[in-house]
Amino acid sequence: MNREVHAPFCERLGVRLPRPTRHRLHWCLDVQFGDDYARGRIGHIAHNLALVRHMVLNLIRLDKSIKTSIKTKRLLAATSDEFRAALLGFQVPEEDEDDDE
Repeated sequence: MNREVHAPFCERLGVRLPRPTRHRLHWCLDVQFGDDYARGRIGHIAHNLALVRHMVLNLIRLDKSIKTSIKTKRLLAATSDEFRAALLGFQVPEEDEDDDE
């Protein structure tokens, strides 16, 4: 006996999944940020961290300075103060070599 039952909307022609952008967002958060493995269980920490992950993903997607993957941009933001400041919209003060005067 086969217990596997297909959802009825899968068998109908012309039926689209609702909000495909929502599914793409969930996939990206799950793969790039490990969202399904986040185990914040006290108070509102799970919701707060989800909001932070959404904001970070939006900042990374809005950045057009380099054309690379989200994973690479996350690694670059974790290791480079200049890139992280640029993502957050801060201006990094330039170090002047003529300050000795």
